[in-house]
Formats: sequence, C-alpha cells, structure tokens
Amino acid sequence: MSFENHYVIHLPHANVEIPQKYLNDYLLSEEELSANIYQYADYRTDELYKFFLQNIESVVNPYSRLFMDPERFFDDERESMQKKYGLGWFYENAILSQKPLRDKKHKKEIEKYYHEHHKKLTELVEKKLKLYGRCTIIDCHSFSDERYWFHEKNSALPDICIGYDKYHKDTKLVETIQDVFQDYNLNINKPYAGSLVPNKFYMNDSRVKSVMIEINKKLYLETDNITKNKNFKTIQNRIKSIYG
Repeated sequence: MSFENHYVIHLPHANVEIPQKYLNDYLLSEEELSANIYQYADYRTDELYKFFLQNIESVVNPYSRLFMDPERFFDDERESMQKKYGLGWFYENAILSQKPLRDKKHKKEIEKYYHEHHKKLTELVEKKLKLYGRCTIIDCHSFSDERYWFHEKNSALPDICIGYDKYHKDTKLVETIQDVFQDYNLNINKPYAGSLVPNKFYMNDSRVKSVMIEINKKLYLETDNITKNKNFKTIQNRIKSIYG
C-alpha cells in the first residue's frame, strides 16, 4: 500500500535511557537494572522501523519504559497491568523477578514526562485530522520470546502479532500487514491486544485509526536481546514493504 500523509508513527519502547537525576530511585544493582532495561525494551525497533520513521511524522519515547511507559493508561484504575502486577505507566516492580523496582518519591514529578509525550501525540493527531479529516497511528513494537513472572508461561507465541480495537481498526492496513507476513506465524490481538489511541479520541472518534505491529525479537535479535541476528535485514525489509 502507499502511505498517505494522514499516518503517524508511534515508537514507545525502543530506548533505554533513564534521566540521571532519577537513577538513585531504583532499588536494583546497576547490573540488574541494566539487564531489566535491555530485556524489556523493544530494542533496535528504531532501526527495524527506520523507513517508517524517515518517511512519516512520528512521536518517539526517548526513555526506557522502566522510567515511563506511555502505552499504559494514566488512570491506574483503567490499567489492568497496574492493578494486577504494579506495571502501569510508572513501573513499581522489576521485570526479570518479582521484586520492587524503585522508590516512588518522584512519581508525581515523573508524571510530566508521560503527559508531555501524550500531548505531542495528541497534537500530531489533531493536526492530521485538521489537514486530512482522518489519522491512522501505527504503533511499532517488538516482544520477547521469553516469558517473565507476570506472563502466562505455557502460551505459544507467534512470530507476528497485530493489535487493534475494532472501533479504531484500519482494515486496509491490517490486511496489508497480514499479506506482508503471510508466511510467518501471525496472530490477531494475541498475546497483545489493542493499539494506542490518545485518550481524547479513544472510543469516541472513529476518524482516528490505530494498528499495533508486534515483532517477536527472535526474528531479528540474538538471544541476548541486543545483537542483531542474520535475519535483521529481512525483517526490516518486510516492514519497509508495508509502506509500499
């Protein structure tokens, strides 16, 4: 398909930085914190989705999701990952083992990073609606083939997962992604469901569409979750071909 100007790229989990002033809040050793950050990052997705980022306006989270996760609802009562596991927008628990991640003394201060991110995304969507009368967000992710303490241990994982809410589904985009990855094991809304829509438009403005693409890390990274494997370019080119 040929992307038109109403598309927006959202890249929430590619980065690994935690602002220096908040590093002392973390209760893990430096080595353990680093392992948690890299294991749970959608690492190298900035490279994997590079063609998208070069050609479509985007909003990229510059921080580790262990600092602030913009994919979660801000309201903890709406966020199931917070209620079940303490993994809302502000992670309270570690990833690799079930233990406290950090002190909460700066939580209120860190809210501003979350709100600034969503303000940028909301304003970009508003701009697209004003110019084109519609907007489609492509929510770009990857996921680990390993299961952590808060995951179902026995669920079979696909190569590719596409997520969307029916109300915000971009049918043409979903069909294109399915076609591009037709020779891979692909699931819809399992194990990851839905796709980010700014709260202002969520379930109340059907002009805003959103589709999440999740790539299993085993397809493009070595088991260290850091090093590119021999198939990296292949997956990168498949993603590029979604663009047309």
